[in-house]
Amino acid sequence: MRYSSLTQRISPDTDQPGRDPWEVHSLALERLSNGEDVILLSIGQESDKSTPSCVVDAAISSLRNGHHHYTDVAGQTNLRQAVAEYHQHLSGQVVSAQQCVIYAGAQNALFAVSQVLLEHGQQVILSEPYYTTYQTTFSATGSEVVSVPLRSQSNYELTVSDIESAINDNTQMLVLNSPNNPMGHCYTRKQWQALVNLCVERDIWMVHDAVYADIVGMSPEQMPQSLPGAEQVLITVGSLSKSHRMTGWRLGWAVAPLELSEHLTNLSMCMHYGLPPFIMDAAVVALEDAKNTPRVIEKLLNGRRQRLKAHLAKLPVGAVLDSGTGMFLLLDTQKFELSGYEFALGLLNKHLVSVLPCNGFGATGKHLVRIGLCVDDARLDRAGKAIAEYCHSLKP
Repeated sequence: MRYSSLTQRISPDTDQPGRDPWEVHSLALERLSNGEDVILLSIGQESDKSTPSCVVDAAISSLRNGHHHYTDVAGQTNLRQAVAEYHQHLSGQVVSAQQCVIYAGAQNALFAVSQVLLEHGQQVILSEPYYTTYQTTFSATGSEVVSVPLRSQSNYELTVSDIESAINDNTQMLVLNSPNNPMGHCYTRKQWQALVNLCVERDIWMVHDAVYADIVGMSPEQMPQSLPGAEQVLITVGSLSKSHRMTGWRLGWAVAPLELSEHLTNLSMCMHYGLPPFIMDAAVVALEDAKNTPRVIEKLLNGRRQRLKAHLAKLPVGAVLDSGTGMFLLLDTQKFELSGYEFALGLLNKHLVSVLPCNGFGATGKHLVRIGLCVDDARLDRAGKAIAEYCHSLKP
């Protein structure tokens, strides 16, 4: 039987070991399921923490009250209003509930945005390293995906001139993840304004993936949404996964100009025909009654960052890459003459610690591994000691 060409565009290149960015993580999960005591630092979720109890209680209450029928395709009105208010608090941009469309996570929102805005032959520009799903999400439309590497010699800071140089007559979209996954870097207001001006001038959509923004304490001054011109070109994608410990609930959104939101709603009609109302009820409670959760997470992650860095303090200069915020640390495995994949596989096999090789984050990730700050202190200490021991064993 035949398949559409889409199946090729969304399939990872797994012909050779190390091509699948999730290979080491999958091996770690398999070993965990077989009873081995693997410390899992290869996924971005706090495995030792749970969703706030008030959110869980709200979902249970909603179910018991019979709220499990069809809902508004774009999302419940009260949730869309709560997202609009949360968006204003985070970014400073005032939007209406009608501009907020609810999805089954930020990944779903990104895919929907790409389907509504992109066509075969158009160009999408990503800053690199980029989150591992971006490549297939946008190439699924038949668009050409072009990445602009963040330069190591400039401390992996965004260079607006590099973005401008990548633009051509077919450029339709610029996708930026700030705080960046995996680097953790946040763009400055000056950089944002230059990019907004560029997109307005060249008639290019800008997508801001802001899923990590609230756990690093970003202020509206560090966000692009309230800048002059942003209201014309900017789509913001967000979720509750990181900010409220709700990765498995699959609740996210896109905030966009009103006309675009209407197109997104039309796509939702044929894509999912509405989301579970009990999850949306719980999401309202998360946004209204668990507002302090992101600050709790930020404080916890900052403490874990310092804890892990203490174990890695004797590694070669430049081996540890740390932006000072976010959910991850990075290691530059060139210091040990290994690719990120080789390093991660060896660490798993020798010490039962799973980290994520960044080969799926673009070419600049080939010699990087991402370490999640996502386990309790005792396991993080064990992992830190194991990583340090492994690194020292690799010294030339």
